[in-house]
Amino acid sequence: MPDILDNITAIHSHEERYDKLELLYRNEAEKKKILNAIDRLNYRKECQVEISDVREGENRGFIAVEFHDDYDKEAGPFFDALMKTLGIDRCE
Repeated sequence: MPDILDNITAIHSHEERYDKLELLYRNEAEKKKILNAIDRLNYRKECQVEISDVREGENRGFIAVEFHDDYDKEAGPFFDALMKTLGIDRCE
């Protein structure tokens, strides 16, 4: 079983019509892997989606993907596809 600290960590939070997935990276390779996976996936352009990179150290941080006013519940399938692409099988 791989050590969980060697993998990208996913943290999901949500409220009514708002969903956020934070993907914690520990090096530049993980960061690039996350951003490339996001670029390959599609979501409706009408959705209010924010993608931000929050650095917490020299090579550490997290990518936050936020869906605002998600009336059509598109965040869930997008997050599932993103996690599958990244090889993540669960989130915190």
